Amino acid sequence: MVSRTLPTSLILSLALVGTACNDDVTADATTTFSTSASTSSDTGDTADETADSSMGDGDGDGDTNSGDGDGDPGDGDGDGDGDGDGDGDGDGDGDGECLDLDQDGFGNNCPMGTDCDDSDFNNHTVDGCANCADNDGDGYWVGCDTFDENKPGPDCDDADFNVFTPNGCANCTDNDNDGVWVGCDQYGPMKPGPDCDDGNANVGLDDAEEICNGLAENCAGEVDNAPPSEMCPPMGVVAPNVAPQGGWCCDPPAPGQDGCKICGCVEQYYDLDEVVNNGCECQGTSRTSSLAACSNAPQGYLGAIGESEQLQNAVIGTIPQIDNLIGNGREDWYSVDFEENDAIGIRPNTGSIRVSFALNEGNDYRFEVFRSCQGVAFAGSLATQYGVGAPPSREWWFFDNHAAPAPQNDVAWPSKVYIRVFRVQNDKTCNHYQLAVQRVDN
Repeated sequence: MVSRTLPTSLILSLALVGTACNDDVTADATTTFSTSASTSSDTGDTADETADSSMGDGDGDGDTNSGDGDGDPGDGDGDGDGDGDGDGDGDGDGDGECLDLDQDGFGNNCPMGTDCDDSDFNNHTVDGCANCADNDGDGYWVGCDTFDENKPGPDCDDADFNVFTPNGCANCTDNDNDGVWVGCDQYGPMKPGPDCDDGNANVGLDDAEEICNGLAENCAGEVDNAPPSEMCPPMGVVAPNVAPQGGWCCDPPAPGQDGCKICGCVEQYYDLDEVVNNGCECQGTSRTSSLAACSNAPQGYLGAIGESEQLQNAVIGTIPQIDNLIGNGREDWYSVDFEENDAIGIRPNTGSIRVSFALNEGNDYRFEVFRSCQGVAFAGSLATQYGVGAPPSREWWFFDNHAAPAPQNDVAWPSKVYIRVFRVQNDKTCNHYQLAVQRVDN
């Protein structure tokens, strides 16, 4: 590279010419440079020019423009942005740049104002930062400066998890006081819901167990719509001996009152007092040792009684209801043998048959004697005093009422008889009876 220098006198002349002409020196002036060796004085001028070029304008900013030292020519504010306000943001207002980290319009040096928490979009005032809260944990807020999807609100009651809208606060209720609510914005352990019928304390979230009370325990409002055997007995009641099929009826005396009634008992049990709690409280004569109708079945057979013998351990029976005639159920049947030849002698010395009551509580029971199941009570001269159709008896004897000789035995010996026992008074009581059967030696 060739370094060329101009004599000082020539430089000054060019400068003066440019000034006088007010013209562009570079464009109009033609300068011829000499390549001959310069004098010592020329060398010194060259050194000064080189130093001035490297040092700039002398203000230290390197822009060849004297003044502020910031590197941008002409503004004189020293911040380098060219606006002359000295804050460095280039807007010329001198107040600094708005810093709004949460994009809520509030922050440092922002036109809308300062932000108490520039990391929270929902708050910018001191009150908002202090009071914005979700105290009941329902996801809805109160006290915030603004609300959005991140902090929805305001909550109409920030002490109640179940409500947050005005409708919820106005309508969340439990009118029937069954602990199940309606009208709330949401439901939880403190206020479960919704109640399918808030006018009926018997139902809540869903159908309840139907009970016999003249009310509906279902959301459809159907009263006592289950079979009685499913609704009865009342809760907590163990009613013994009620028939599993058809044992219950439902007939509430009024809405809200229990209507369970016993309509049937297991065999040989009776509900005499119509009290549900004790069920069918009276046990009738067991059908393992008696019969409901006349027959030769072994359950009603009392055995064979010989002369000088008597029935041992006779069954204790109970017929709670007054007689409703033969074959209608309110009766006990037995059979017993009195073999004629099971005697010490021969007729008329074959003993005296006697049937009576060893036990007859309340004097409630009577019996009849039959020669056959198809016969008539006391027929065949079994009651010579009254004849056929003799009244029911509490005691019956059969014996030969004459002396020898035997041809006078004109009544057939009752080798086998059937005994029907029934109640004649004090209906619906649980009094007992026990037969006494013997063959007295004569």
